[in-house]
Amino acid sequence: MSETLIIAIPTHDSRAVVQTMLELMQVGREMGRSVMVVTTEASNIPRCRNLVLDRIRKYVTPPERPWVLWVDSDILIPPDSHPAIVEALTWAERHDVCIAANYMMGNGVPVLMRSRDPEKAYHYTPAELEEMPPYAEVGMAGFGFVYLRQPLDYLFHADRVGEDVHFWWDFPDIRIYWAKQIRLGHKKSVLLMPESSGLGTEPPEHDGSAAARPNRQARRRAAKESR
Repeated sequence: MSETLIIAIPTHDSRAVVQTMLELMQVGREMGRSVMVVTTEASNIPRCRNLVLDRIRKYVTPPERPWVLWVDSDILIPPDSHPAIVEALTWAERHDVCIAANYMMGNGVPVLMRSRDPEKAYHYTPAELEEMPPYAEVGMAGFGFVYLRQPLDYLFHADRVGEDVHFWWDFPDIRIYWAKQIRLGHKKSVLLMPESSGLGTEPPEHDGSAAARPNRQARRRAAKESR
């Protein structure tokens, strides 16, 4: 399967953005690989991802971890993005690491996060990302655009916290590097960590103020509930 680019697109209804598909086909051509698009539909995202893995296992047997490019069906890849994507995927394979691209959530907040520690799991600000170098290491990323060696025997799961966050918690050894050159759009508003989880987009005050304490307590509760 090393000569095949596996593209996993979980959906609710088997639809994906045409422009996105065109760019991904071009990525496969420029990498000199055949492209295998695996798309599934289900009532929730974790089940969609698990069905994708079911299909990939027909071609690859665990414990082998094939390279898989996860692209959500609501991700918009602009025209002429394929050179940047080819560069990023090639870089990931050369260094044997995971890469992820950033996209903005509906509230205008980047999907990338600073840490996997629930006490420090805050989204980067656009200004912070602007100052970061290409392929900087990040704490967590949404699974909207991720390229990694995928564990095929994994079962995606979610609760108040999304399945992407749980994946990074379940695999703390997988380090994530940001492919800064890839620019994406996002069709809908989905928070990587819902506000109800107590893990949010705004860091607490660092002065020990009373206003900061409820946020810390909520994050601790959410972390315990997710274990």
